[in-house]
Amino acid sequence: MIKLAAVTPPLVAGATLASAASVAQSVYWESVDQLWYVCQPDSTPEDLDRVTVSRLTADGALVDKMFIGRAGHGANLGVERDATGIHLWTDAVPSGGWATALARMAYVPNGTADASASSVVRTPRTGVYRVSATIDPTRRQLIFRWQSNDAASPQATGGIDRYDLAAAAAGTFTPLQTLSYGASGKTLQGYTSLGDHVYHLYGDQAQDNVTVTCTDWASGAVLQSEHITAFAALPYREPEGMCVFENSPGDPAATVAFGIAARTDAGVRHLNLARFPHPGTDPWVPVPYSTSLYRPNSDNYSPQYRLAGDQVFLHFSLSKVDGTAWAQGETLFQLPLRARPDRTQRLLGVVSGAAVTADTMTVRFEVTTDGKVSVWDERNLIGWVGGDVSFWRC
Repeated sequence: MIKLAAVTPPLVAGATLASAASVAQSVYWESVDQLWYVCQPDSTPEDLDRVTVSRLTADGALVDKMFIGRAGHGANLGVERDATGIHLWTDAVPSGGWATALARMAYVPNGTADASASSVVRTPRTGVYRVSATIDPTRRQLIFRWQSNDAASPQATGGIDRYDLAAAAAGTFTPLQTLSYGASGKTLQGYTSLGDHVYHLYGDQAQDNVTVTCTDWASGAVLQSEHITAFAALPYREPEGMCVFENSPGDPAATVAFGIAARTDAGVRHLNLARFPHPGTDPWVPVPYSTSLYRPNSDNYSPQYRLAGDQVFLHFSLSKVDGTAWAQGETLFQLPLRARPDRTQRLLGVVSGAAVTADTMTVRFEVTTDGKVSVWDERNLIGWVGGDVSFWRC
């Protein structure tokens, strides 16, 4: 379970979306291509509940867009990658502006599609209202939310199902689990599932009531509830959209991201995105290194790291197998993606006392954004170098 926090690391600030018709309603992070997918309703009757899906880079630059007709409100969004490409799971078959079914369709850059065409419609349940879906990429599960009453979200009752994604894509919907919910009294603005927990985003435009909750899939108990202060200075501040955020597919330190919508007087729609701290690692995690080049002082000093929130701790002490001096800028090992900094970090460590008689035992390391840990010293040191050092991963 991730730890919810009021102060969260920002990912994107002030990204401009493809449509000026409305603010974002839902978001999804696709970790293979490192792209955001953002859904906006066009809010025009002649467009038959059309939505615009924008694709943004990790930093928030617009890449392309897709128009999807007869798709409802765009309440949530899932992005599925399979051998044939990228598929969207969106709202479909709207009634009163809200979806009664789902659509699964290929994403076509700058293309158009009909979410209510029979060839793409998927119907997990009938006789339900205001449905939407997203995907838990860590378990390859489709997460489907439905209401048993046709009411606004503060008064909504219903359930959340999870299905095997491959089976759902093939049109087979056998719930792996259903979690019931009652009226929350709050405005729902997004939800997602990460492993054993469901996360909900609540709040209203320009009100300081943005809240995220964490619910246990097994028991239905609310385990965490946190008032969120991210992007507090925005004049129009509306929470919109939640999704799982992975550094790469299968990332064991996956966390949850959420959106905060904004707009200007000129009608431009902006989106801001933040995430909660990555879950920690315990115990320490070994880091691969070349055993033909380097040897640790002992088994306790093999390169390893651990995460505590967003702080990365390194622990290592290595010498060269051939007994030669350390070269200026020589790379000792490379950290995995989730343990890399967002900018080069300069770290201090220590060196074997025998190597620096009558001189300082301090040695400098650098950790670059691609995770390479290198030694930087002009003394042609011979012996072991090591560190028990840490840096913030933002």
